[in-house]
Amino acid sequence: MKVELVSYTKDGEKIVAIASKMSRSRKGWDYHEKTMTDEEIEVWIREAIIHGYWSPLEHSSYTFSIEGISRVASHQLVRHRIASYTQMSHRFAKPVDEYYQPVTPPSAEKRNEELVKKAYDDAYKYYYELLQNGVPEEDARYVLPNGVNTNIVVTMNARELYNFFALRLCSRAQWEIRQVAWKMLEEVKKVHPRLFKYAGANCIILNNLTSDRSMTIENVLNGIWGFEITRCPEGVYRDGIPKCILSSMGLAELWQCIHDCKVHFGDPGDDDSGCIAWCKKNYANGSRQGGA
Repeated sequence: MKVELVSYTKDGEKIVAIASKMSRSRKGWDYHEKTMTDEEIEVWIREAIIHGYWSPLEHSSYTFSIEGISRVASHQLVRHRIASYTQMSHRFAKPVDEYYQPVTPPSAEKRNEELVKKAYDDAYKYYYELLQNGVPEEDARYVLPNGVNTNIVVTMNARELYNFFALRLCSRAQWEIRQVAWKMLEEVKKVHPRLFKYAGANCIILNNLTSDRSMTIENVLNGIWGFEITRCPEGVYRDGIPKCILSSMGLAELWQCIHDCKVHFGDPGDDDSGCIAWCKKNYANGSRQGGA
């Protein structure tokens, strides 16, 4: 799988911040563009997000090239309708020879890999025979498996990305679309870290809309587990949310290590920062199921 941010609104953070401020100001665009400081950009982005004032985020757009995912994942992706999609057509771009690379689920890699491989090989054999027998590409593709690889170009604005991340970064999301979502978040954070600072699964969004204490994915990675909601929309109670988030990132061992630090340094006034830093050094760079 390859996920790459190929185009975006370069001044997106400032545009979102100005739009957010203009809704509460009598002054026009030129004034705010000339006078807005970097500190104000961060303030007005945060004001919009934590108050659920999402329309300013619609002014910044992002285009991704997503390659090598299955049709299972792409069918889930296109259900997010406030977006634009252009997908590889198996009618015109036949998945033959080296271009037939169906996706094998991790759950099948150990004990059922040969069975999955046989199913994929049989489907390809029948597909190719149909083509050789003169069946049109648009009809021969009916026998291709859901796991067949595809490429897709996706454009979403920042508001829709927040909605997408809220649903697809969650540990309850299907593994492949969750992996796509984590890679997309990593890409946009490279260019607009302030705008996507508060992005996360629904537990983070709900907490930030209803609590005076904002939470971020970075907070969770740093052992700052101050969620104030009773439970997330998926029914996970407050104390279980950090584990859920880190498991979604493929970092369950990091959760266990930070949890042990908190138990060991559990008395008021204890400083667990050194312990947590050791955990991050040893576990945060491991292989992520949901991330890179």
